[in-house]
Amino acid sequence: MKALSMEYVAEATGYPIYANGSEDMITSVAIDSRQAGEGTLFFCIIGARTDAHVFLDDVRRSGCRNVVVSDSMWAERMKAAGDMNVLLVEDTTSALMQLARRYMDDWPELKKIAVTGSVGKTSTKEFIYSVLASRYKTGKTPGNLNSAWGIPLTVFSFDEDIEAAVIEIGLGYGPDMAELVDIVKPDAAVVTTIGSSHMEVFGTQDKLIDAKLRITSGFGEENALFAYEGCRYLSRTSIREHTSGDFEIVTIGEEGSADYRISEICDRGIDGVECMLTSGARSIRLKLPVIGKHNLANAALAVAAGEFMGVDMEDGVRAVMNTVFAAGRLDVLKNESFTVINDTYNASPESMKAGLDILSRSEASRRVAILGDMGELGERSLEMHREVGEHAANAGIDLLVTIGSKSTEAAEGYIHNGGRMAVCCESKAAAIEVLPKLLEPGDVIIVKASRAMGLEDVSHAIIERMQ
Repeated sequence: MKALSMEYVAEATGYPIYANGSEDMITSVAIDSRQAGEGTLFFCIIGARTDAHVFLDDVRRSGCRNVVVSDSMWAERMKAAGDMNVLLVEDTTSALMQLARRYMDDWPELKKIAVTGSVGKTSTKEFIYSVLASRYKTGKTPGNLNSAWGIPLTVFSFDEDIEAAVIEIGLGYGPDMAELVDIVKPDAAVVTTIGSSHMEVFGTQDKLIDAKLRITSGFGEENALFAYEGCRYLSRTSIREHTSGDFEIVTIGEEGSADYRISEICDRGIDGVECMLTSGARSIRLKLPVIGKHNLANAALAVAAGEFMGVDMEDGVRAVMNTVFAAGRLDVLKNESFTVINDTYNASPESMKAGLDILSRSEASRRVAILGDMGELGERSLEMHREVGEHAANAGIDLLVTIGSKSTEAAEGYIHNGGRMAVCCESKAAAIEVLPKLLEPGDVIIVKASRAMGLEDVSHAIIERMQ
């Protein structure tokens, strides 16, 4: 990041410096005390479980001399130490966001693309990063730091000489999308899909659509929104109904009306996907290193957004074909007996069904799905789990193993829709214990659940312990 003074922080957040005790310049920002050290600006975030003020003595011992606090007692204690720069604010999360907003406002030459969606945000972010990096020195959101804390930390993690950035913006409990977008002020935005994730927070589909499409807040004629029109909530008509501003809309889809059209799709399950990508008079063969038909749309979104940012379509296609993804996102793991599709990074009803479709198209002696609970689905949660089970039956899955209390509904839906065999486990430990009795050599297995379930342990147990 660009080096900052405590005076800059004070001006950006609108609070006077409470104590000046060091000439230490700020070269990093942290909210985790374990990441604090010399040159760090440490924000004492008060979260649901932890009040970071209690770590201030540890932070000081680590060499950190710049802190933002909201507790007057701790402010006085740090001031009394005599070697600490202290800013006392009303709300440290708000102050963190305000500083990030000012920091980005002072970086007008940076090209920025924001990404959101109910599913596919992080994969699409990685595709866009690959496209932009083919022409520019590019930064990106690390992992899924897409919240009120994550977006500022992302901004401050960028090298000061980058030319472009792709920033993931998520929704849930926390600030409105417009507040997060105001930090970034992107030149363009990408919406992958709008599905069922976060219904627990927003209550109705219309409210969720409104919330997601606030990614266009502040957009004018010079800005563009890229959307997958295969999602019925992302047609041009729907987008205009739920937004304001005369920005450009660019669509990706399988119909002739799409600006970037996907056709001649070939999905070979774990052996990959490819298609023709057409824009105007140009058609290019697109073959991806990752599995899943839905990733063709995500890659096409990246190519289209890249063109808007000055990356030629052919260069963009070459770039997405070389994208590298984080562990837990449709990884294909193998040992002598089994092939495991490890898709344990997160889950929604839509991504669950997409994963089952990948499994159904894969060559296998048997197709096995190990599915865990999905979170934040609201009052229709059990119904949606049941629908996933029904989809598994329709996809021809030979064995369904569920983990968690909600996923028993998936097993019910599977059996009642003609599924062959279902086994319900209370925990991943119970599943790991029973799986050696259920699996057979030649099985292709998908393991998928919401991140909180930690089912990557199941994937690795199959590969490392079960031969």
